[in-house]
Amino acid sequence: MARKQNRRVNSRSERIVEQYVVDGNTIRKIQAIPQEEPERKPVRRSTSRNRARTRAMSRGYVMFLAVVSATALFMCARYLQIKSAITTQNKQIATTESELSQLKADNDALYNSVISSVDLEKIKDKAMNELGMTYPQEDQIYQFDTAGNSYVRQYKDVPDTTK
Repeated sequence: MARKQNRRVNSRSERIVEQYVVDGNTIRKIQAIPQEEPERKPVRRSTSRNRARTRAMSRGYVMFLAVVSATALFMCARYLQIKSAITTQNKQIATTESELSQLKADNDALYNSVISSVDLEKIKDKAMNELGMTYPQEDQIYQFDTAGNSYVRQYKDVPDTTK
């Protein structure tokens, strides 16, 4: 049997001495013995004072933290107010849109009922028989040029162009 000794440093920077025993074709670990770290030097008074000073918070730093905390709190409250206002507006928009769609549906229904109630043959018969209206003759039709798909409004009498 042969003994083998290895040294290594683990992630915590502590030295461990490991011993292994070779027994034929197997290697067995006997034990791991942690080694003691060397003693540290005593801390001088000036160093401990500096550490104490750095741990203590000054008035300026406390004021800075207070201002930053108050600002963060104000911004959170303002954010919640704005989010609430947006939610209210979205509800109002949804209500108005549903009202608009209902009014459009009502308008379309009324339009269709008016269109279906009009009898064009009855109107033509009344205009020709009772009111004496007739279709225009060729010499009564005047053509005017219009811009695009618009229509012409007559504000004065049409001039006689047959002269």
